[in-house]
Amino acid sequence: MTMSIKPLRDSLAAVLTLTSLAPLAAPLPGGFQHSGWYQFEVVVMVDTRAETLESETWPLLPTVGYPARWRWLQDTATQRALEAEYPDAVVTSSPAGHLTVRLPAPQIPPWEPDTEMLTEGDMSVINDLVVISQDSNTFALLAEKTREGEIGEAESEAPRPLLPFEQSAPAEEENSPLLSLESLGVAMPNEVGADAPINIPFAPEMDAISLNPISVAAQAIPTPAPFLQRPLDQLAPGLARYRRNSEDDVIAAVSWLQGPDSNTLPILLEMDSDSGYPIMQGFIQLVPRGNTWRLGLNFWANTHGHYLPEIFEMPRPPASPHRIAVLATAARPNLEASRGIDIRGIEQQHTAGGFSRAGAGEADATSETNDASMAVEVEVPLIPEWPWRHLVHVADTIPLTENRLRYFDHPVIKVLAIWRELSWYELFIEGQALMTAQDDVSNPSATKLYAAEN
Repeated sequence: MTMSIKPLRDSLAAVLTLTSLAPLAAPLPGGFQHSGWYQFEVVVMVDTRAETLESETWPLLPTVGYPARWRWLQDTATQRALEAEYPDAVVTSSPAGHLTVRLPAPQIPPWEPDTEMLTEGDMSVINDLVVISQDSNTFALLAEKTREGEIGEAESEAPRPLLPFEQSAPAEEENSPLLSLESLGVAMPNEVGADAPINIPFAPEMDAISLNPISVAAQAIPTPAPFLQRPLDQLAPGLARYRRNSEDDVIAAVSWLQGPDSNTLPILLEMDSDSGYPIMQGFIQLVPRGNTWRLGLNFWANTHGHYLPEIFEMPRPPASPHRIAVLATAARPNLEASRGIDIRGIEQQHTAGGFSRAGAGEADATSETNDASMAVEVEVPLIPEWPWRHLVHVADTIPLTENRLRYFDHPVIKVLAIWRELSWYELFIEGQALMTAQDDVSNPSATKLYAAEN
């Protein structure tokens, strides 16, 4: 009986030990592989060759349009190109991908008065006004004038001699806020006798306790910027092989990251065109569905309509929204100018097609600090003429599975798409790279020293 109880007791102890250690080995919430950040890669291609367009019959009057709200991917390469093109301007990118180029205001030539008709007093007043107009501190100027007057008055006043009955009190007889020990009845060291006051015991001397605060600086690992255009990762090798055997034109080959709090606005994927009508227009929209995503496609390819009769005409579709806005601040208010409008009105104004030059609702801190009385001239191009005759429209929704390539096959428009979820380790590496880049920008000398030592 004793031999049977001991193995049971040992097994029960082992079970209790494993149970107590189980919470220490609990995995991260959602698992180590589920960070809530996703990487998407999309490639859009078009084939508008004559034999392709003549192979099928297309709807004559398709209805196309842009959604009420949309975004672009933030393109740092285009922003750097604009900074090089406009070295004196300030180029900013809004969270929705709009690029704004703010040209510097022209300098006002200094006014030179006619000294022959003015006196020295007039010139002194004019010089003070010129200094004030050059953004000088008016209060500091007035304070300096006041201090000069006070110093002059102080130097003019000599010290008055004292009269015989006036005597200055000595410094040692000044009233002191401290009381002497004799007034408290405390026996001094040299006083001994019956009439000596009673000694009052003092507390023993103790070392003062000093608390030295310890400052602990903790910096959170930053998360990557969402909707920032990145080079292709998984689709890059396959796209290179595909282009060697195909004559399709690549319209967009983009990759980006988005987090759990990112919006699901439609993303415009079309080439920049001066005419306002590139060869292909349209957008995509990613919508989560449980543990997967669904990709909405809405593209149309503009064609010359050589496969249609010469008498065919159709209404032109909406022009491609302008992504770049060039703003020039005037030197003087010009409220009557036909093209002078407030900068905040520009970024909130919608044109007839529902789009603005600088984008709707993307006013930044720089525009809010500008003076409201300053006029802004905007390079708003005229509404372009539609250089095409017909278009081929594609609108569909396809499901996407993680780490599985999805190919949308269409005679004219083709789309490749893939997505995956980043692990916590990959997200940590992205944050470390961002912290290193921020340190390099804030302390370039230390970066150069580190590079020289290594």
